[in-house]
Amino acid sequence: MEKFKEKIEIFIDDELCKGCDICVELCRPDVFIKSDKINSRGYYVPIPASMNKCTGCMICELICPELAVIIVKTESVKESV
Repeated sequence: MEKFKEKIEIFIDDELCKGCDICVELCRPDVFIKSDKINSRGYYVPIPASMNKCTGCMICELICPELAVIIVKTESVKESV
């Protein structure tokens, strides 16, 4: 039996992010991780680490105070069960 799953991509606008890490704390483990990457305003920007663990609930996008997280759901991908 084949199953279809949406492909999910996560983007963080480095220049909007203030490094609050709300996305890191609220999302499932390891979807976002803290990084050593610093944006032009001096904030440490988290990075999406495991997009395959993302459920696509979009809570991180909705809760981000700077609107820096963007979730894009694209075409369905066929999975073998």
